[in-house]
Amino acid sequence: MSIIEQLLGKNGTLTDFLAGYEYRPQQVEMARAVLEAFENKKHCLVEAGTGVGKTLAYLIPAILMAKKGKKILVSTHTINLQEQLVRKDIPLLAEALGDRYPFEAVVMKGRGNYLCRRNLDEYMGSLFATEDPDLSKVLAWARQTETGDVADLGFSYASWGEVSSDPDRCTRQRCGDDPGCFYYRHREIAFEADIIVVNHSLFFSDLMIKAGDPAAGVLPPYDLVIFDEAHHLEDIASKSFGVEFSNYRIPTLLGRARRLRDPGDRSKGIVDPLLISLLEERGNRLFDLFRDVRRQEFFFSDIGEPEREKAIQEEAQGIVENLDDMGRQLTFDKERHDPELRDPMDGLRRTCSRLKGDLLMLFYQPLPETFNWCEKAGGEGKGRRSLCVLRQTPVQVSNLLAAQLWPKAESAALTSATLSCSGSFEYIRSRLGLTECVEAIEGSPFDFESQSLLYVPVHFDPPSDKEEYAQTVIEEIERLVNISQGRAFVLFTSYRMLNAAYNALIGRIPYPTFKQGETSNPKLLQAFREAGDGVLFGTHSFWEGVDVQGDALSCVIIDRLPFSVPDTPTNRARVEAIEQAGGDWFYEYAMPQAQIRLKQGFGRLIRTRQDRGVVAILDSRLAKKRYGKEFLKYLPPCRKTKRLETVASFLNGGEQEA
Repeated sequence: MSIIEQLLGKNGTLTDFLAGYEYRPQQVEMARAVLEAFENKKHCLVEAGTGVGKTLAYLIPAILMAKKGKKILVSTHTINLQEQLVRKDIPLLAEALGDRYPFEAVVMKGRGNYLCRRNLDEYMGSLFATEDPDLSKVLAWARQTETGDVADLGFSYASWGEVSSDPDRCTRQRCGDDPGCFYYRHREIAFEADIIVVNHSLFFSDLMIKAGDPAAGVLPPYDLVIFDEAHHLEDIASKSFGVEFSNYRIPTLLGRARRLRDPGDRSKGIVDPLLISLLEERGNRLFDLFRDVRRQEFFFSDIGEPEREKAIQEEAQGIVENLDDMGRQLTFDKERHDPELRDPMDGLRRTCSRLKGDLLMLFYQPLPETFNWCEKAGGEGKGRRSLCVLRQTPVQVSNLLAAQLWPKAESAALTSATLSCSGSFEYIRSRLGLTECVEAIEGSPFDFESQSLLYVPVHFDPPSDKEEYAQTVIEEIERLVNISQGRAFVLFTSYRMLNAAYNALIGRIPYPTFKQGETSNPKLLQAFREAGDGVLFGTHSFWEGVDVQGDALSCVIIDRLPFSVPDTPTNRARVEAIEQAGGDWFYEYAMPQAQIRLKQGFGRLIRTRQDRGVVAILDSRLAKKRYGKEFLKYLPPCRKTKRLETVASFLNGGEQEA
């Protein structure tokens, strides 16, 4: 009997130890595939359907390799998943395995998550701290916290960026090996651990830093890496290997510059206030020039107004020059400046240099095979502080990862519930630059045939942006919600349709209604669960990573096939690259993305062996288009119907034919 079967088999160690543990052959097969890849120094792709228990299936091989002296990184999509691993899953395994397989595991976050006592002291000494209503609570927490982790603070602190650790202000020379430094204390613990749990953003930020300087970075050398929710890797890597310059970066710099005062005379600033005002005005003008373009997302090259483009270049050049001027004013002079000013002046000067470097790449020295674009949030007319981000993004990351990641990791295991497309890993391999891999697709242990029903209204016209079509969808949502007696997720592919449906139905359906954006997602989910018959209207973040078990969720309604908006800058750049290479962008890019998204949405319904319900996809293309059959073929193997009467019968426990 293999070690995997001894631990995860029918009569294995975990069967006796973990309450409620169920033997799942799919979990055993996944664990075998991951362990095989690790032992043979190969990369591994594993799709594991809902209920497989993929966390245990990759943690067991990781622990076995840790006993052989390997250091393993486990990278998740979110910090919440990190916390679940370290606070729940890993402690349970450690207790179950006991002394036979000892290991140390820790979570590691980016330095911005940790309090810096020196930054807190400097902030307290500023004139602006007296106007901070929450500072007293932060000070009380700082005196008793053992972690310094913002996750333990207990409330959202608007000025966290002023008191947290950051690379520009941290020199470490002055603090030395101060055991009170939360970030470095935790970093040293992580360097000694066998398994380090990080998130994708931190992993790829570290990878980008090391691409420029192999001796730099924040993560320790590792042998093996596991990527959970690996379908997000392309987007996270694209952000990490690009440039982001938001309209908040200059005001943040200027806020710190204003607070930098001579310790001997608090009325005396270090940076010329006229320079601060000039830089503030230029920053506002630069982003106003982008904000006034009447699109939410667009290429720089799409602006198409010579006068505006010229003004943008002039403002960007002026900001670069002002940042140089500020950097010179922040050069420490021991003859003129108090010694206490050395570190904060050096930190601000480094921030000026970082901002200048990003602006130069955006406007004058672009990286090869990238595109520049602007993204705005919050819509028009929401004030000067609405988010506006200037971005430079790689057209593709496959070549970057093929050079910087896969050759340098002894073995990498990538897993997700939705990693394959049309039964193949070709799409994910091409997008991530992977070649030969150990591959496995493990289906769900749940009985979808009896637990679920798929409803598609084949009589609908193909989706359109016409008001008549939107009204048809809204009326069908109303009928379905009444049939399911609430207990429904309604998932949309756009905020526009979400808002239209919610506004139309809020007074018409007799059930508690919840709308994404009203409050935080965790609070919305808690209220939905407690209601028992609620209807939650959501988009994007509710398509995945959301777990509602039991009768509170018995119907998932999807308004249309989740094809990405084709004219967003990212999609346009990727599509053009595929076309220039002679490929078919629809089948090579749009279809696989939509397949992955649809499987994620479908996966919200059945979370346990006891769950039962209906998924309604209100898009007749599933039945009428050739590619619709491809979508259906690779959804879980459930019964299908085109009749609302069958939906009602199924939800009432009947067995009417579909």
